[in-house]
Amino acid sequence: MSWDNHRLLKSGLALALFAGFAGTALAGSIVVRSSGPSAKSYPPGKALADNARITLRAGDQIVILDGRGTRTVKGPGTFDTASASVASGATATARRILSTQSTAERRGGAVRGTAPATVSTRNPNLWFVDLSQSATVCVADPANVRLWRADASADATATLTAANGRSAPVRLERNVNVVSWPAALLPVTDGAEYSISGLSLSPVKIKVALLGPNPQGIEGTATALIQRGCNTQLDLLIETVAVPDSGTDG
Repeated sequence: MSWDNHRLLKSGLALALFAGFAGTALAGSIVVRSSGPSAKSYPPGKALADNARITLRAGDQIVILDGRGTRTVKGPGTFDTASASVASGATATARRILSTQSTAERRGGAVRGTAPATVSTRNPNLWFVDLSQSATVCVADPANVRLWRADASADATATLTAANGRSAPVRLERNVNVVSWPAALLPVTDGAEYSISGLSLSPVKIKVALLGPNPQGIEGTATALIQRGCNTQLDLLIETVAVPDSGTDG
């Protein structure tokens, strides 16, 4: 499945996310990763004012996220965190990964691309639940949860089992990377824990964290992921919207 071949369905929720992206693009920056001697001064989630300048020591490395995407700065040196206007490429990338809806050829809850299945190296959407990774999973739209697998070269069946023992099978046909969560049998609720078996040697464990009001834009989404401990999705967001390091310092 090629996610680039998907068209965005402009539902109310998707539009809210897109509007939030545009509305907060120049609102400042936040720290999403930090390491080194100054890490305590720049914990993940820390807001940085527009036009702020930060001084890093040798061995420091922080990842900053703003309306442009994410960029890494390394010490020693003094750096300008001022946000810049959003490039069209960054905007399109953010909209694609933040979208809660897509439309493509559908059959039995499956989402298909126009190309033969490939082995993807990266989850194409922030809200797709990766069937191969144990994690706390943030959910923006509990009525529209999708399950994703990287390798769709063969038919497969996964079994989702809730903490109360109730289970539901999920059938993945060849060439299908994404299927709908079996919500009729296993409703998605905040704090619910599930195991996923059948696709790997060891069961995958996931815990659901509902985000409540939709996070606004890329910065709001990153902040929500940090607050709820959805580190796998945070990593995906950081990597997907990374922009080249400008190398600018004071």
